[in-house]
Amino acid sequence: MLGKIKRCALYIRVSTSEQCMHGKSLEAQRDYLEHYAKEHNMVIVGVYADEGKTARKELKKRKAIHALLEDVKAGKIDIILFWRLDRWFRNLSDFYKVQDILDAHGVSWMSASEPGINMETRDGRLQLNVVLSIGQNEVDTTSERIRFVNDASVRQGKLIFGDANMGFGYKSGIVDGVKRMIKDPETEEATEAFFKYLLSHQNKSATVKYMQKHYYPDFSYSMLRTMVSSEFYKGTYRGFPYCPAYVTEEEWNKLQSLSCKNVKSTPSGRIYLFTSLMRCPVCGQKLVGTGCSSIINRKTKEKRSYCYYRCNRAIIDHLCSNRHRVSQNLIEEYLLENLENEYKKYQIRYKKIREQKKKLRDTRTPEKLNKELDRLNLLFQKDRITWEYYAAEYDRIEKELKEISTALPEVEKDFTYLEELLRSDFKKIYEQLTPENRRAFWRSTIEEIHLNEDSTVKNVDFL
Repeated sequence: MLGKIKRCALYIRVSTSEQCMHGKSLEAQRDYLEHYAKEHNMVIVGVYADEGKTARKELKKRKAIHALLEDVKAGKIDIILFWRLDRWFRNLSDFYKVQDILDAHGVSWMSASEPGINMETRDGRLQLNVVLSIGQNEVDTTSERIRFVNDASVRQGKLIFGDANMGFGYKSGIVDGVKRMIKDPETEEATEAFFKYLLSHQNKSATVKYMQKHYYPDFSYSMLRTMVSSEFYKGTYRGFPYCPAYVTEEEWNKLQSLSCKNVKSTPSGRIYLFTSLMRCPVCGQKLVGTGCSSIINRKTKEKRSYCYYRCNRAIIDHLCSNRHRVSQNLIEEYLLENLENEYKKYQIRYKKIREQKKKLRDTRTPEKLNKELDRLNLLFQKDRITWEYYAAEYDRIEKELKEISTALPEVEKDFTYLEELLRSDFKKIYEQLTPENRRAFWRSTIEEIHLNEDSTVKNVDFL
C-alpha cells in the first residue's frame, strides 16, 4: 500500500554564473523534480523559482522563498522538494530561521538528489551542521541504546529502577537469581485492603480516610491517585507482564473509570447518589448535583433537604436549552421499582451491540482498509476529489486501521453479581444502607442512566 499523498512544493534556484558555466537551468531542475515527485507519491501544488539569485544572498532578497513561506503558513504545503541542498540554503543562519517556520507548521523538506541529507536522520543533520549534528547524533545514539536495553529488560521482568519509583506495596527482591519487582510483605496487607475498599465503596475520599484510620495516618490523596493510575498494580509495565498484581485487568479498568468520576459532597451534608452517572439529554454534558432545603415544621424548625441534578451548560453558561432539574428521589424510586426490567432491556441492547461490533470487525479488516486507502490515493491523483475530502478520509481510515491493529480482544461482561442481586431481596437491604453506602451501591451497579428530555429515565447501562 502506498502512503498518504503529500502536497509538494518545488523550489528551484540558479544564479546567473552557474547557468552560464554549468548549465544548471531552472527547466532542468524542474523536470528532474517533477519526475521525482511523481515517483514518490507526491502531488505538485506550486513551483517557486529564484532565478539569478545566489544562496548566499540575504533572505529578504529571495522573493520565491517568501512566497513559499506564505503558502506554508496558509497550510497549502506538506513537503518542499529541491534538487540539492545548495539550491535551498548555504547560509546556516537563514536556514534555521526558515526551518523554525517549517517546524511550526509541520512542513518537511527533501533534497531529491541527496536523500541522505535531511532533518530526520542523524547523518542528514550531520551534513547540515557538523558540530550540532555530532552532538545530536551522540544523544540520539545513547538514547536509543538505553531504550533498547531497558525494553529488553522489561520483557524479561528485570528491575530497571530503584525502590522509590515502584510505588506503595512493592519492593525489589531476587527471584530465580534475577533482581525483580515483588510485593512488599510490610505493606502488602494494606495495599490489598486499599483496593478492596475502593472497589467496593467507589468513594475516593472515604478510602483515604479508611487508610489513614486503619493503616497509615499520613496516607494522602496523591498516593491514591498514583496507585489508581499505575499499571504496576495490574502486574504490567509498558504493556508487558512485569510484577505480581494486586488487581485484575477488569478491576483496573473499573478503577480508571472511577478516577474520572467526581463524587460530590457538600458542607450541608447532602449525599448525591447519582453524581457522574447522568448526562444532559440535549447537550451530553454530565449533570451536576444541586440542592435546597425547606422547613417542614414551623414549630420545631425541622428542615428537609432535597437533591437535584442540572445541566450547568444551561443554567450557568446559557449554551443549552435543557433547564430541567432532575429529582434524585424520583430517579431512586424508579430504579428500585424497575431495576430488573431495565436489566432485561439492557441485556437485549448489549447483545445487539456485541453482534454489531463483531460484524464490523469481520467486514472492516486491515486488508480492506488498506485497499480503501489505495483507492483514495487513486481518486485524488485523478483529481476526482478535493484535498480537504482526501485528507479527512485518509486520516479517518488510518485512525480506524490503527485502532484495529492495537485493539485487545473484547471481554464479555460478567453479570453474575447483578443477577444474584436481583434474585435477593435487595430492596429490603437497600433500606438499611446509609446514604454513603447507597451511593456506593448504585455506582458499583450502574454505568450510566440515560434520560429523556422531560427528565424521565430512558434506559440504564449496567457495569
